[in-house]
Amino acid sequence: MTGYVGILDGSNDVWGVRVPDLPGCHGGGVSPEQAIADASLAIREWTEARVAKQLPVPKPRALADLLRSGEIDSAHGDSAVIVRQR
Repeated sequence: MTGYVGILDGSNDVWGVRVPDLPGCHGGGVSPEQAIADASLAIREWTEARVAKQLPVPKPRALADLLRSGEIDSAHGDSAVIVRQR
């Protein structure tokens, strides 16, 4: 099972997780847990669509690489989470 770094942000009842290694792949929910679960399903759908089109599925980058790239803005409330494909 592959785990991707997801970037969690939100507050109150609006939460989102984006998966920078899979462009356009994201999840959402009314809690962090629901957003992560939704992102997990989105990863599965995203990868299944790529495989069906015979396109490569990107390998997950390390958290350190994402931090260096500036894609995670912890100063503005972003948190890194590992999202596993369901």
